[in-house]
This record gives sequence, C-alpha cells and structure tokens, in this order.
Amino acid sequence: RLRHRPGYLHPAGVRGGTLTSVTLPAYDWAPRAHQMRGWNALASGVSTAVLAWHRRAGKDEVALHNAAIKAMQRVGNYWHLLPMQEQARRALWESVNPKTGRVRWKDAFPDEIIQHVDNQGMKVTFKNGSTWQLLGSDNYNSLVGTTPVGMTFSEAALGDPMAYAFFRPILLENNGWSVHISSTRGRNHFYKLFKTY
Repeated sequence: RLRHRPGYLHPAGVRGGTLTSVTLPAYDWAPRAHQMRGWNALASGVSTAVLAWHRRAGKDEVALHNAAIKAMQRVGNYWHLLPMQEQARRALWESVNPKTGRVRWKDAFPDEIIQHVDNQGMKVTFKNGSTWQLLGSDNYNSLVGTTPVGMTFSEAALGDPMAYAFFRPILLENNGWSVHISSTRGRNHFYKLFKTY
C-alpha cells in the first residue's frame, strides 16, 4: 500500500527480467515537524490544498514528494507550475540541492521509477506511464486540450490567478487535485484562496 510516509516499497518496473522496487518518499526523506499538517492533508486525498508557508520552509520539497507518490498511485499527467517557465527551469530543473548534491526534482523522483527525461520540455515519463512536467503558469493558454490530474502551483502569490481558474474545471472532471504553495504577498488572489480553503 502506498503511504505518504517513509518506508513504502513500490514496484518500479522490470529491469533485466527482475522486479525492482523503490522506497517513496525517496532517499529517506521525511517531512519536517512544521510540514506534517500539510503533508497529512495531502496524504488524506484532499482535492485542493493551500500551503502558505514562509520562505525556506520546504514548500516545493513537500510538493515534489507528494507528486512522486501520486504519480505512482494513479497513472496520469502531473504538473508543477511556477509563475514563469524560465523560473521553473532555474528553481527546480537545474538547481542543485546543497544538502543532497542532487538536482532538486531528482530528490523526489529516483532513477528506478524513470523511463525517460526530456530536458528541453522539462518532462519526466515514469515506467508506469505517468508524466511529471515543470511549466510556467504565465503561459496557460498554450496548454489547451491537455488533461492533468494533479497540479502544483508554486509561488502561487506571484502567479497568474487565471491559470488555476482555467484548469479547475479540468481537474474537477478528472477527479484531480491541486496544491497551491507560496509565501504570502499581501491580500491578493493567493490570500483569498487561502481563506477559501
């Protein structure tokens, strides 16, 4: 059974005729004390979560590990959006975690579950058929016709609020989920979303 806590062995696929397994969350990661309430909410299967945490609180870290688990539970398309595409590339695709020495997204997605990596499109295809991709919420119109089942809106207070409004009906139809993570930036759309949920 897949759980949102360390120690789960997930069948990752067949390599050379042998079944391999991997522990998720990967690399013995465990949520910190201040992350537990949000982590437990995500584990409970909420359809919308809003995490208003301070800078350096590990918002993306929690969201990445959540997406890794969800992508193994249900085959589908999973997106992690920052306000701009180039920001996504710098912050998560290319940035090395100084604590682990790994590129940040690889902290959550170990090689054992990965089928293919598209560096140009910042997209990972998993052995079970799921995909995870980094995108910019500023260009949501270019994603018309897509069918995500899980979306993380990172730095949501700085992102275009129309992106979530655009994808919300798709998530509802797909029985999907969204996670909105950010530090607060005044009483803007993120503040209203936080108050709603």
